[in-house]
Amino acid sequence: MPKFPAWLLLPLCLSPVLCAEQSKPIADAGTVTCDYPGNGGMGKWVTSSSGASAAVELNVKLTGTGDRRHCVTTWNLHVRNKAGIQRTIGVAQRDDQPDDDEWIEENSFEIDAWSKDGQMVLASQIEAQGDWDETTPIIFDFNSSRFWRVELFPLFRAMIPPNCSVIYRSLRFTPNGSVLISATSTDDDREPGSKACFPESNWTLDFRRSIITRAVVSKE
Repeated sequence: MPKFPAWLLLPLCLSPVLCAEQSKPIADAGTVTCDYPGNGGMGKWVTSSSGASAAVELNVKLTGTGDRRHCVTTWNLHVRNKAGIQRTIGVAQRDDQPDDDEWIEENSFEIDAWSKDGQMVLASQIEAQGDWDETTPIIFDFNSSRFWRVELFPLFRAMIPPNCSVIYRSLRFTPNGSVLISATSTDDDREPGSKACFPESNWTLDFRRSIITRAVVSKE
C-alpha cells in the first residue's frame, strides 16, 4: 500500500501573506490503516540542541474476526530529558469497527520541529482519507513537563465557508514560542481564475490559550 505523505508540499509562491510555507518532518512513525496495520511502530529518536530527545510511536491493534473485528489505533509520544528520564504520553486513541468510514483512514505521526532553545518539541497527529485530513499539533515543554494537543478546526470554523475543506500543517516554532501553522483549501477543481474558498495562509497558534492569529512571517 503506498505510504501517505506526512506533509503536503504546497505550491511555490511570491507572497508570504497569501501562501503557506512548506514543511518536512524530522522523524515519523510510518503510516497505518486498520486494514494495513503493519506499517507503523516506533520512529527514531531525535535530539535537540539542549540534549532533550523525543520519538513518536503509532500502533494498531486488531481483535475479533468478520463483522466483529475491532481496531484500536494509538498515538504515543516518547520524551527523554537531558538526564535520561523518560516519559510516554498517550496522545490519542481511536476505536473503529469494520462498518466505520474511519476504518480505511490513513494515520500517521511525525515530529516537525524543536524550539530554538531545544526545550519544546512540535509533533503532528495526522488522520487522512482522500482529499481530507485532520492534523492536530502536539507540543511538549521539557521545562514544565507539560504537553498540549490542540484541535485546529474549531479555531478556524467561523472563518471557513460552507462546503469548503481546509487542511493544516504544523511547521515550526516562532521566536515568541508560538507554533506556525499553514492552512490551505483542497478545492483544486474550481473554475480557472476563481479564488479558493480559503486562501493559502500562515497562522500563529498560541497553543497555551488555543488562539490563532493571521501571520506574516519570514523564514529564519
